Amino acid sequence: MWKSASCGLRIAGTLSLLPFATFTALAFQSASAITTGETARQVEQTLLQAAKQSPDDFGAQQRLGEFYLQQNRLQQGILYLQKAQRLNPQDYNTGYDLSLAYLNSGDNANASTQLHTMIAQRETAELDDLLAEVDEKSGDYKAAALEYHRAAQLDPSENNIFDLASFLLQHPNYEGFLDNALKFFEYGVEKYPRSAKMTVGLGVALYAEGKYDDAVRTLCAAVDLDPTDPKPFQFLGKVSTASPARIPEIRDRLQKIVQLYPGNGPAIYYYAMCLWRRSEGEAAADLPTVEALLKRAIAAAPALYEAHFELGILYQDQQRYQDAIRELNQTVALRPDFNRAHYRLFLLYSRTHQKQLADEHLAILKQIKHEDAEAEEAEDNPMSTQAKSTQGEKPLVSSSKAVTK
Repeated sequence: MWKSASCGLRIAGTLSLLPFATFTALAFQSASAITTGETARQVEQTLLQAAKQSPDDFGAQQRLGEFYLQQNRLQQGILYLQKAQRLNPQDYNTGYDLSLAYLNSGDNANASTQLHTMIAQRETAELDDLLAEVDEKSGDYKAAALEYHRAAQLDPSENNIFDLASFLLQHPNYEGFLDNALKFFEYGVEKYPRSAKMTVGLGVALYAEGKYDDAVRTLCAAVDLDPTDPKPFQFLGKVSTASPARIPEIRDRLQKIVQLYPGNGPAIYYYAMCLWRRSEGEAAADLPTVEALLKRAIAAAPALYEAHFELGILYQDQQRYQDAIRELNQTVALRPDFNRAHYRLFLLYSRTHQKQLADEHLAILKQIKHEDAEAEEAEDNPMSTQAKSTQGEKPLVSSSKAVTK
């Protein structure tokens, strides 16, 4: 069964259908044999010849369709899978892969029709999960929530519970979604206590509920579950300011991540910020060390605008105005709509008597404020429910698949 590009190609069911030894040796010596170069062209020609010679052979049409999907040639894959399905309408793998191909090609209507037909014949959790994704991409979030919930009911696997909970977390504007996200993440962590991604999801849900100390404690636990996984620390770094009392715990974990990944720009950045922030009663931060770490973060990830911004603030605090202006200009070059950087540039240019430049950034600030007001007005429009749930800053868990990749 073909899956999306990130999931690879499941060929176990296909192998049993191979009609002749030449094709077997050529096409499926390994799962990667049909992905690149001359071999892929040879396989395509062999499969095309078989499909043309045997137009009524389900296996020949299905194999060619699967090949095209694995090559991400979706329209050609859909064509041959449709032929295969007409020859054998009951084949589950063909129907599922055809649904997924419709979805990945943007044809949500056909994907929905195909999945509803299959579910009526034989419901499975993966069909419900895929239909939920179709509904989500179509903007029917309530239907998607019901399908994700149905999939988790049929098969309470780690992935199905996570998909349901993270979907609910992504759409907090719907009544009850956020409360249920927390409930299902708690259930998922109880059922899968060694799951780092589930624990991260619980931490983010707690943060969304305003339970900041609990959120940070949970994210620290996620880091501890697998210190070699860079994903949990990214969320931990994002929420570190919410729980000043736990900064020492966060700092210890980020230090270990930096030691494991000395070239990871975001990790170095978050560690620098934790060194800079101090809990009550702690000694003042070692600013030269913070500066050096921010420079390391920028060297490792030049597009990390946050590191440029914080380095600019550090220089501004030290009255190193030209250095601060340089870093803040780099910040807005990377993110032109970052109003906080424009505001600081306005102040710095005013302080250094560069009125024209100060006025330019003041004008940009006013434009950003105007655009933000228009966006808020659109979000408050009751006719813009879908826009409200998709615009604005991305949530910490931006996709049910994102944390798993």
